[in-house]
Amino acid sequence: MWSTRLLVLGLVRWLGPVHGYLVRRELDTWRMPGKPEIGAGSIYHALKKLTADGMIEVVSTESVDARPARTTYAITARGEAEFQRTLREKLWEVEAGEDPFSTAWSFAQVLTRAENIALLRQRADVLFSRVEQVTALLAATTPEFVPGNEGSFVPAHARAMMKRQIDLWITDAEWCEETAGRIESGDLVLGPDLDAEHAAYWREAIKGDRFIDHARERQAMIDEIGASEARDS
Repeated sequence: MWSTRLLVLGLVRWLGPVHGYLVRRELDTWRMPGKPEIGAGSIYHALKKLTADGMIEVVSTESVDARPARTTYAITARGEAEFQRTLREKLWEVEAGEDPFSTAWSFAQVLTRAENIALLRQRADVLFSRVEQVTALLAATTPEFVPGNEGSFVPAHARAMMKRQIDLWITDAEWCEETAGRIESGDLVLGPDLDAEHAAYWREAIKGDRFIDHARERQAMIDEIGASEARDS
């Protein structure tokens, strides 16, 4: 996965010479609520792959106090070039991420009205809880680095990203609450699950030229948006 590869390469670049255990400890402090943990297996796999690809190199392998041997890594010139390239590529890139909720919501009409209302409000509660957690974390930390007080230090650019995540969660939670309210009031009617008769009708509709023409028109609009973004960049 490119994100794990970039994170590990970037931390070897910053902390190196460094061994995988310290890379993992640092990454543990970067995780946001609701975000999956990058496991030790993924980190050590990335280190091995980066070494095989010539992006990092082994500096030493040693054991201290009868502990298992630890391998220390440093970035190579090739790795520096790869890091710089990937960093800029991903910062410039505007890419739609996979959102499980968006995919599942495509079939919201399968659920009952009460189920949709309940799940939307539960989702909003979880998101607002995450907002509270990260807001409290920001309040308890500082962008000023003081030796001996590293635990309270969160750099300014990381704080800005945390604020961005808070804003995204708030927008998502407010949409969930608003949509639940619209369903409850009758303003938004999701409709019943499709039955066999409707499914048969839709299968035939999909075969028709009119459906294909409309699909092509929509795709042309999407392609134009992508082309416009490419020209602007």
